Amino acid sequence: MSSDEFKAFCRSGNKNHFTRIRKMPLQDLLFTMINRKGLTLALELRNYMKLAHPGVSISKPGYLKQRMKLNPDAFLELYKYHNRNFYADSTFSTYKDHLILAADGSDINIPTTAETLKLYGSASRKNTKPQAQIGLGCIYDIMNRMILESDCNKVKFDEMRLAEKQMERIPETIGSIPYIIIMDRGYPSTPAFIHMMDKDIKFIVRLKSSDYKKEQSSLAENDQLVKIKLDKSRIRHYEGTPDGERMKELGEISLRMVKILLENGSLEVLATNLSQTEFHTEEIKELYHMRWGIETAYETLKSRLQLENFTGTKPILLLQDIYSTIYLSNLAEDIILDAERELDQKEANRKHKMMINQTVSIGILKNDLIYILLETDDQKKNILFQQIYEDISKNLVPIRPDRHYARTKGRLAGNYSNTHKRAY
Repeated sequence: MSSDEFKAFCRSGNKNHFTRIRKMPLQDLLFTMINRKGLTLALELRNYMKLAHPGVSISKPGYLKQRMKLNPDAFLELYKYHNRNFYADSTFSTYKDHLILAADGSDINIPTTAETLKLYGSASRKNTKPQAQIGLGCIYDIMNRMILESDCNKVKFDEMRLAEKQMERIPETIGSIPYIIIMDRGYPSTPAFIHMMDKDIKFIVRLKSSDYKKEQSSLAENDQLVKIKLDKSRIRHYEGTPDGERMKELGEISLRMVKILLENGSLEVLATNLSQTEFHTEEIKELYHMRWGIETAYETLKSRLQLENFTGTKPILLLQDIYSTIYLSNLAEDIILDAERELDQKEANRKHKMMINQTVSIGILKNDLIYILLETDDQKKNILFQQIYEDISKNLVPIRPDRHYARTKGRLAGNYSNTHKRAY
């Protein structure tokens, strides 16, 4: 945060930003965003200034004026810097030496103004009150619980096209570590499969019943290699494009199609380019089910980290809040993963495997991280960090696999859930 290069990045090309000594210089500005607890802005500022600069106050307009100068990608850059350091270490988790990544999108409710509706759009139905939304697309490391890539888009965006752009950037973070990308319905297309196979990207994708309908209906086995003929009907949509020319050049592609039985009794077909010798049928099924981790990550962002509780209504403030929340999420998961590894070594003989309580851990980090950020003495910083680490390690919950609860339709509960209490 203190490097000249990062400060220049934060200025968005305006060399005069964050140069004068003010009540809210760049470092304090970044700290207030990390310390956000979803209170009114007046209280957020009061609490921060009371802790960081006792006796000094700053007005909301003065603070927001400083925020408007900040490059919205500042925290995007910070969390990618953190991720590069994370994967430079050799302690991350893999499945058969592969990172297991998932790509998915989620609609983020944002303040509805004429500006946000015009810029991002609304997914509301006709004749209903519009709700402005951002389409957030992420690539997520399931086993290490790290968000590797994130982009804010219009609410209706091409998820596969975004995922392809994000996959091009992934080596900047993980280097040459091999990975498998898992995607749900809505992502697959013949050009997308060709692009990934041309780049030797391994994938597992859930097909819709209308995808390669003829080939799906003629499957003789639950796991078989299928040749997809790229005839005129399949090329027609891409005629005159580089994708169309590549499809003509290939003539056909081979996909491994795997039928899996879901817990609700329905059959689904997965398409993959993983070899049958390296990954057997049950492993493909196991890997696909791991995709649920990205759904849990979005739930954590929205519920436990209050992603949709924004500082203001201006688009630049929305992007700053989103990326700072993702940065904090990755920071929290890094600490939790370290604590869980230590726990696994200590708790080998317990009846139930234990895990760190994520909600409490996020609360501890949200409440105490600011003291580390404000501390200037390195030795005291380490003591404070160790205290956070120990406090997080004490809050355990048992893992009870294969527990399922029937969904109840309709809103039965009040506004305050017993299972999703706030931690800060």
